[in-house]
Amino acid sequence: MDYTENIGKKVSKGSITEEQKLKRANKFKPFKSGFKVNTVKGVITHPIINVPAYTFEEDDSYVECRRCKLV
Repeated sequence: MDYTENIGKKVSKGSITEEQKLKRANKFKPFKSGFKVNTVKGVITHPIINVPAYTFEEDDSYVECRRCKLV
C-alpha cells in the first residue's frame, strides 16, 4: 500500500487487530496533540519497529500507519 496517498488527509488512531478493537470499543486514545483526529503531514520509517509511520501537522508525533484509519 502507498501510504503517501494519505498525505493531507485526516486520520484517527485505532488498533491493528479486531480483538483489540472489541476490547477498546470506541475508546481510542487521542494523538499527542490531544485531538482524536490529526492531519497526515508525511510518511517516515518508524525508528523502533522499522515500519511505515505517519507524521502529523498538529504535533511532532508519529504513529504506525496500520494503526490509523481515514476519517
